Amino acid sequence: MGVMVSKPEEYFGRWVPARSDLLRAMESEAAQEAIPIVGPSVGQLLYLLAMLRGARRLIELGTATGYSAIFLGNACRSNEGRLTTFEIDPAMARRAADHIEKAGLERWVSVQCRDALEGLASIDYSADMIFMDIEKIDYERALPLCKRRLLPNGLLVADNTGFRDAHGFNRAISEDPDWASVNLWAFLPGHSPEYDGLCIALRC
Repeated sequence: MGVMVSKPEEYFGRWVPARSDLLRAMESEAAQEAIPIVGPSVGQLLYLLAMLRGARRLIELGTATGYSAIFLGNACRSNEGRLTTFEIDPAMARRAADHIEKAGLERWVSVQCRDALEGLASIDYSADMIFMDIEKIDYERALPLCKRRLLPNGLLVADNTGFRDAHGFNRAISEDPDWASVNLWAFLPGHSPEYDGLCIALRC
């Protein structure tokens, strides 16, 4: 076996994906205002997963200022898909809609100002992919709704599974035979926080 790199945080921090001036400005805003965002590495992962899945119907639970929605929206633009994203805070929802318009993605992304679980329950179509980034204590409650809304082989990505409040969700998805999942603990440059868990699961 070869020798691992030294100072892995510094080393892997060098390979953060390139991004637009808008996304960089949003990162600065998030740092100044202590707004949690997924950061460029997880954002790029979301984009790649949506592209690999060929996702055309996407749902996001928890928008904040729209940072992750821009990555998912870019995949929708390529796939001729549509992202519906829910944000309960009216000020955040307005900021997200503004950022999405600046990114030129308003045709592919719809920001809805409402409770994410209520919004998910109201959707009358099946989705290819769901990204979940709401209050961690609500993850377990959201899981049955995600199961009902996802197509077979639909993709669920849950952020922040390293938080204690996500424990019920982590246990539930690992024990449910209707999900094929992997829950990773990783260094995620630019993510809030940079050491955290990320669950990726297929609806069987």
